[in-house]
Amino acid sequence: MAQRGPLVTAVVVVGGLVGLMTANAAGGLVSAGGPAPSPTRVGATQTGQPPTTTEPPAETTTPPPAKTTTQPPKTEAPPAEQFPAEAVYAGETADLPLYIALAVKGEEASAYLCDGKAVESWLKGTAKNGTVDLTSKDGANTLNAKLEGNTLVGSIMLSGQPHDFSIPLAPPPAGLFRGANGETNVGWIVLPSGKQVGVAKTGSRASAAPPLGADRKGATVNGMFVSAVEVTGATKFG
Repeated sequence: MAQRGPLVTAVVVVGGLVGLMTANAAGGLVSAGGPAPSPTRVGATQTGQPPTTTEPPAETTTPPPAKTTTQPPKTEAPPAEQFPAEAVYAGETADLPLYIALAVKGEEASAYLCDGKAVESWLKGTAKNGTVDLTSKDGANTLNAKLEGNTLVGSIMLSGQPHDFSIPLAPPPAGLFRGANGETNVGWIVLPSGKQVGVAKTGSRASAAPPLGADRKGATVNGMFVSAVEVTGATKFG
């Protein structure tokens, strides 16, 4: 093999130096150990605080307006009708020719009902706050009524049958009368029209009562004079 001369060696060395200088001029740095490391970019400085979070405003709930309940005004019941201190009501039932007279005095009441022929019944009871409640001595017949103005409205239960009535105030000379003489007992009703009805009983026999005289003192029954007394709510009878 031919040996290189000193001239060839010098040319090689000079060429290498020229190449190295050219690389450095281009901005690269060539080291013997390999290519130079790429420059490291330094990013923005980060802090250790967490990101700020903006909380939404709290929702405000407006309660619905309170319900207002309007109470209707209280209506007081009208005061009950009151009976006069003393009075008589007289008339007849709506369905039969059955006559009634009822006398009130204070809180007591007396009543008489008859057909003017043979049927009759006496009743006793109370008169309170415009209402009357009466019963016959044997309990078979009752009368219940309520005062409406100057009229007594109610019903009689006679032998198990009801009979409604509406009877007005009956000022004198109308009224209720009763008389007795021995076995004879008589009841009289004088209506506002002046008409008289009643029943006279002697023992088990019954008949229409003879009319009272103009003085209302009594009447003659079966040949005997029977004195009459006016019945009030306070009158007692058996």
